[in-house]
Amino acid sequence: MNMVQEEEMKKEKIVDDLDKRILEEYQKDATIAYRILAKKIDVPSSTVFSRIKQMKESGVIKGIIPLVDPIALGKTTTAWIQISLENEVDCCEFAEKIAKQPYIMEVYEIAGEWDILIKVKVEDNLTLHNYTKDISTLPGIRNMASIIAFKTVKEDPRIPL
Repeated sequence: MNMVQEEEMKKEKIVDDLDKRILEEYQKDATIAYRILAKKIDVPSSTVFSRIKQMKESGVIKGIIPLVDPIALGKTTTAWIQISLENEVDCCEFAEKIAKQPYIMEVYEIAGEWDILIKVKVEDNLTLHNYTKDISTLPGIRNMASIIAFKTVKEDPRIPL
């Protein structure tokens, strides 16, 4: 078992049904006052405060960020870039390296025909073209392909509980 799996098991053990109820409401609106959240789930506000604090300290809650409308920022194109690596390239190292690119939102190591899946939100197809050209210069890439979304129907970062 690797360190990531061990860490995930620890998090699973510290999240009980009450934590899940708190998280379910908290994911809807993290600006909600603890006393209001407490009323919604019928527990004391001190319990909500201590549980959220504990989940932050343990890493269950990684951070609290605003959900920004990408279209309002001119990011009208969502795309996934699939990357296949040469056999001698370490997939984990490559994923860590590419994750440092500021325009890349998500990086996954995947199974199947492709090794890496990247998600980007960009201004337009020309910007996507330039990013993929930039990525393609990285050593060790065997093949790349892009998937472009015509329309976003649902995009929700909340974790179902």
